[in-house]
Amino acid sequence: MNILVLGGIAESKALAGALVRAGHTVVYSIAGLVRQPDLPCEIHSGGFSREGRDGILGLADYCREKAIALLIDSTHPYAEGISAHAVAAAHHAGISCWRFNRPGWDRKNHPNWEDYLHWQDLLPKIEPYHRPFFTIGRSALAFADQRARHQIWTVRSAKPFADVDGVTQIHAIGPFSLEEELALMRKHRIDALISKNSGCTRVSAKLEASRQLGIPVFVQVRPGLVPAARSFDSIDSLMDAIPTV
Repeated sequence: MNILVLGGIAESKALAGALVRAGHTVVYSIAGLVRQPDLPCEIHSGGFSREGRDGILGLADYCREKAIALLIDSTHPYAEGISAHAVAAAHHAGISCWRFNRPGWDRKNHPNWEDYLHWQDLLPKIEPYHRPFFTIGRSALAFADQRARHQIWTVRSAKPFADVDGVTQIHAIGPFSLEEELALMRKHRIDALISKNSGCTRVSAKLEASRQLGIPVFVQVRPGLVPAARSFDSIDSLMDAIPTV
């Protein structure tokens, strides 16, 4: 079976590898903004927009050209735009779109965890703190002009950005160890962590570091995604649902 995997997380690479080993012809798609994966299959980098065709129609065209029989959305849990495009493109191409839902972290292990919905919900919550640490990428910069005057923000992102007053930049790509996160938080005197419930199969080093240091964590609630034809919470269950070659 020809399968297109929309990836970007560790589990999506593992899924692509498992599909190849099962005898399927796999194309693994990634935005290509940071680094290329090492996989035994074709890699598509850079999206699907084409001249005169937006991302949805471009993806649908690609699926037809490659005779894709199944589209699997295995992107980041917060990539709601890409997930919506995948469902719509599959509909245009006349194929199914399945989704791998990466399980979130268990908040029961983190008594210092508080949810937030959006920025206007978050900003009053972090106003009392002096050195909040944002691990949500460059999106924090759009609200840097609303930074309380007593605050210094620390923002970690994969790519550099222009200097912003009151913002300390950290350019790094994870995963990060517990020791690295503890050292960073101590160095920058972090007193609040702002994160997403990205989830993964391993323990979150930043959440564990914040727990050990007694730092409150503000976690953005996951967005509601456009429903796919089928959804799976594990790679094994998804693999079991695919017909054997």
